[in-house]
Amino acid sequence: MKVLLATACGAKKNKGKMPAIDLYKSSRIKAVYNRKNGADFAVLSAKYGLMPPEKIIKDYEQILDSKGIKKLMPQVIEFIRKYEIIVFFKGGSREEYRELIKTASETINKPLILIGNRNQEDIGKLEDLLIKCTKGDLCNINEIAESIETFNIP
Repeated sequence: MKVLLATACGAKKNKGKMPAIDLYKSSRIKAVYNRKNGADFAVLSAKYGLMPPEKIIKDYEQILDSKGIKKLMPQVIEFIRKYEIIVFFKGGSREEYRELIKTASETINKPLILIGNRNQEDIGKLEDLLIKCTKGDLCNINEIAESIETFNIP
């Protein structure tokens, strides 16, 4: 199965124009990226929406709010459309980011799995989750980690 692993952007950024993976200072983003295990990876940005790690972007100061959710929704829907399942590492993200990815997934009936709590809890379980997702084995995935929430799973 074609799997997208994503996580929210971080508040602390390097200055200038660079690949998204290098812009954010967040250890969470790097930790999730390093555990992608063959899945595609994207960062959910308050300004740019979902973007691959190599996309060149400029630093910005913006927090996702309800107005931003509405504005970014078409871009996020279009980005996730090509994937069979979305895994979103929610640890450290604000509610608005989870709301955006959840609403986008529900809009096009795309399977979504949220995992993680504060302080990168359950990040070590990402590999097991991604292996199961890639194989299309979605049975009992809630047993992988207590933080898992599932939506639109057939």
